[in-house]
Amino acid sequence: MRNPLKFKNIKVCSGPGCKAWASEKIARELEGLEMEGYKVCRVACMRKCGGGATVQAAHSGELLKMRNPEEALQVLVAGKLSPSPAFC
Repeated sequence: MRNPLKFKNIKVCSGPGCKAWASEKIARELEGLEMEGYKVCRVACMRKCGGGATVQAAHSGELLKMRNPEEALQVLVAGKLSPSPAFC
């Protein structure tokens, strides 16, 4: 098993509003990345409903609203999500 401190965690809201914006599909797409050190965590409602699924780099404070998996992948690859080492 890998050391969890080495992971760069990304939180994906699994609340009902975000599920309506395909948060589960977004989480699956992000989990499918072959990028070493990324870990996707599904979390309870983040209370930032509306406008897309809420995605956050752990402890960065930056909340992003994603409307589809392709958008999430583009943002991550562009480095806008800036994941940081932390536990989910």
